[in-house]
Amino acid sequence: MNIGGMVKSTFLDYPGKIACVLFTQGCSYDCFYCHNRELVASKGTLLGQEKVGTFLDSRKDLLQGVVISGGEPTLQPDLPDYCSWIKEKGFLVKLDTNGNSPEVLEKLLFLQLVDYIALDVKAPWERYGEICGKGARPQTVIESLSLLKGSNICWETRTTVAPTLGKTDLRKIACQMPKVPLWRLNRYRLPACYKKDEEKKIHTPAPDCFEVQGWIDELKIFQGAIVTFSK
Repeated sequence: MNIGGMVKSTFLDYPGKIACVLFTQGCSYDCFYCHNRELVASKGTLLGQEKVGTFLDSRKDLLQGVVISGGEPTLQPDLPDYCSWIKEKGFLVKLDTNGNSPEVLEKLLFLQLVDYIALDVKAPWERYGEICGKGARPQTVIESLSLLKGSNICWETRTTVAPTLGKTDLRKIACQMPKVPLWRLNRYRLPACYKKDEEKKIHTPAPDCFEVQGWIDELKIFQGAIVTFSK
């Protein structure tokens, strides 16, 4: 596994659990607002499995789970083995994914190697290429949603309310997704690192907290799920 970074403790990334976060390198998407752009390219210093293992062994009485995020973790060929290794150490595993590899997701679910999944639904299907880059294929996200609907694990979907996404877009997402257990809307924050040619888009005002809060009740009706907004 190409682990490019770690957050040693978080109360936010795994609902109801104290966890650490491991960030994998490499991503099939190129979202203009990405907050982990340094992880998109597979380069830089890596955390070896031995170092991660030593850390986890030292936190067995403090942490309940491990979040594998990115980048995009499902690009890592040894992800199933890594999840198994973490679970053997006694930790729950949460996976953050863009849904672009449903075949990997299916394997993880079949082998019962993950306990919670957060699936990003970044835009209405017709805007995926515009928002997420040429490597984004909405059909794979649709397939991933179908797999999660048929599973018995805890899961949620997430959407960052980024610049150029408005109420109409969120309404479309609400209607295009099947009913989900939880749809988490995340506030846009200006990334520290971004492409120069995306500067204008990056600085375009995103819907503010007051606006998004005003949309929640309507989105709940269209989606039929619990909808929350993280400020």
